[in-house]
Amino acid sequence: MIKEVIYEYWENDLPDIMPRESRIGSGNLISDVVGIRRCGKTFLMFAKIKELLKDVDKKSTIYINFENRKLFPPKQEYFNELVEFIYSENLLEKGKVYVFFDEVQRIDGWEKFARSIYDEFKGKIKIFVSGSSANLLSRDYGSLLTGRHITTTLLPLTFKEFLVFKGYNTREVVTEKGRANIRKFLEEYLQFGGFPEVVLSQNKEQILSQLFNDILSRDILTRTVRKENILEEFAYYLAGNITSLLSFNKMADYFKSRGIKVSVQTLENYFWLIRNSFLFFDNLIFSYKIKDQFQNPRKIYCIDNGLANLIGFKFSKDYGKLYENAVFLKLKKDSIDNASVKIHYWKNPQHEEVDFVVKEGTKINLLVQVCFNIQNSETKKREIKALLKASEELKCKKLLVITDNHEAEESVEGRNVNFIPLWKWLLEE
Repeated sequence: MIKEVIYEYWENDLPDIMPRESRIGSGNLISDVVGIRRCGKTFLMFAKIKELLKDVDKKSTIYINFENRKLFPPKQEYFNELVEFIYSENLLEKGKVYVFFDEVQRIDGWEKFARSIYDEFKGKIKIFVSGSSANLLSRDYGSLLTGRHITTTLLPLTFKEFLVFKGYNTREVVTEKGRANIRKFLEEYLQFGGFPEVVLSQNKEQILSQLFNDILSRDILTRTVRKENILEEFAYYLAGNITSLLSFNKMADYFKSRGIKVSVQTLENYFWLIRNSFLFFDNLIFSYKIKDQFQNPRKIYCIDNGLANLIGFKFSKDYGKLYENAVFLKLKKDSIDNASVKIHYWKNPQHEEVDFVVKEGTKINLLVQVCFNIQNSETKKREIKALLKASEELKCKKLLVITDNHEAEESVEGRNVNFIPLWKWLLEE
């Protein structure tokens, strides 16, 4: 079957590719691409193949999707069949071979075969792998492929990428009409998110609903979950409480109040499964003590505003939450692109809070508040007060408030505070 799948790939044209900001690296190391289901990993691979085809023949590339019905059930023997095929076609005699394994985690123990091929054909066969879960990297992965791989983590579309998919030219934003248009696009981005298929579809809610069900059933509940109904309800709860603090003890009490007995440890395990499907992220409190970071409640964010909006906000949109979630996702991408960047939130004993502390290396570079309704004087006063206290404690002078439509620079108690609309900040480098 491997032979048939490869021949079909060689014979068929690659689909059209929309440009993305993320790129898969070159070099001889195994390149693994991870990310939530249907965020564009396959098309990122196709983009890499098209890049390669500028210099090599298509038969120097091999693409295998292990969710192809012809390869069911997935078998470890496919890797040996692939090597035999490469020999039978004399591909190595023509130069380097580039092999792309899509959804490779469908095959148990794939890491051992990837390492074996890498070690045996180092410099001759370049391996790319992708998967819809952070568990693409099994517990043995780190030790098996130490020094042999480099990871690209892909998120749904950024707002910049969203506008490209919509065919919008950001140069138009300098006009009043352009700004009005971009705010309409922002509304759509906040409501339906950035999954490529959703962005380009008319049936957005239907696709989002199916996507959420697929993530639960295929990427989370398949992992030997004993109480599936609790995990599923937990996921719905998280979607409805993005940007809120999560305490596993309080969550256990919540289930107990409903007559459902579940331990704190079980909830922690379930959250680990949910987080490693990339469905949700957690943001830890800023502290110089690692112990304090993990003992305090964590703030929860969703991988995509569309999913959070569909699942969590049944009766009305909470723009404050949607704005903050969008800001987190941009900062998260920055931390993915630059490993020295870390994101936290700040909170003092008086329960004053700053949404984001951005740390690069040992230095805190930026403090960010997200405030949809900055026109409310009491709200503005509260947000700025917390920002100034965090600024003093953390010795950070760069203070930013992300708003709905207010843009200004104000001096408060001797410190400069910059206000910027969300749409404009999302388009900044």
